[in-house]
Amino acid sequence: MIITPQHLHRRPGRAIAAAACLAACALTTAGPAVAAGPTSEWVTLDDTFTWDDCGFPVVQHDTGRLHFLVWTDETGQTVRRWVLAPDAKSSYTNPATGASVSSGDPFVVHRYNNSDGTITVRISGLRFQLRGGGTVYVDSGRDILLFTESGRTVLSSVGPNADLCAALGAAIG
Repeated sequence: MIITPQHLHRRPGRAIAAAACLAACALTTAGPAVAAGPTSEWVTLDDTFTWDDCGFPVVQHDTGRLHFLVWTDETGQTVRRWVLAPDAKSSYTNPATGASVSSGDPFVVHRYNNSDGTITVRISGLRFQLRGGGTVYVDSGRDILLFTESGRTVLSSVGPNADLCAALGAAIG
């Protein structure tokens, strides 16, 4: 199964988590439940892109270091992956006005290969905390997703879930 960005998209501004999840969700076959100790790798993230899902263009700049931990079984098949981003940060700029706002975006992605060929992904952490128009907008908590050949199902979503477009509209719109 190949997991695409369309499987992950819930709302704009989840680029860091989506990138990490895409990396964590790369195509592998499910292996036995017994896993060896993890391998570890750190990757620097510094990505800038523009999107316009909020009715105005937004330039998003994501930075931080991603820590990948991968467990394999005795045959070398990946059975579990974690991606940790303890210092991730997202900055949002309205190119028309030059207004900008930033938020920490620390998160953890847990990915498990299920014996039936599906993949369970848990994403937890702070997605954003932005101030604008006298309001503090927060999106944090834990999402549990199930990926199958036919797509993505949200099994659970817990925590405050502010609308990123409303937050950006108030802060830089």
